[in-house]
Amino acid sequence: MKSAEPFDLIRLLKLLAQHRIRYLLIGRWAVAQHGAPVVTADYDLWVHPNDRQRFFRLLETTFDAELPDPAQWNRPLVTAYVGPDKIDCFSPKKIVNDEGEELLFDRVYARAEIKKNLTEELSVRVPSIDDLIALKKFTQNDPLKQARNLEDIRYLETIKRHRPRHRSR
Repeated sequence: MKSAEPFDLIRLLKLLAQHRIRYLLIGRWAVAQHGAPVVTADYDLWVHPNDRQRFFRLLETTFDAELPDPAQWNRPLVTAYVGPDKIDCFSPKKIVNDEGEELLFDRVYARAEIKKNLTEELSVRVPSIDDLIALKKFTQNDPLKQARNLEDIRYLETIKRHRPRHRSR
């Protein structure tokens, strides 16, 4: 571990906005943005493939992140560590889940919800509930992670059913 500093997600999200790095907060932190009472020890971000190099440089220079060799930064999944904190960065243009649903970054990004925290002067871009459900439909080798994904899907489907529908005119 390089950094002894705790990872600061809010600081990272503000820097991503300042540097105009297109990202989506995904995983359990995104589910929490939709109101779920869940917490997780790692952070998952889907970064636009054209912005991933700048994203990794930002992690490296600002947070002293431990990253794989830059020659590996073009892989679809790259894991970084800031102290004990794990940051998974997904960066393919397209993801296909276990049900064959294609999720294209640009489309998911365009449909994303922007959650605002005025106290922190922060905006967080998270996938829509439907896209987040689709992103959770992946088989996990770890039974605990698989159970968490199913729990997250159930939660998201519940809040989706209870959200008021907008009427079209």
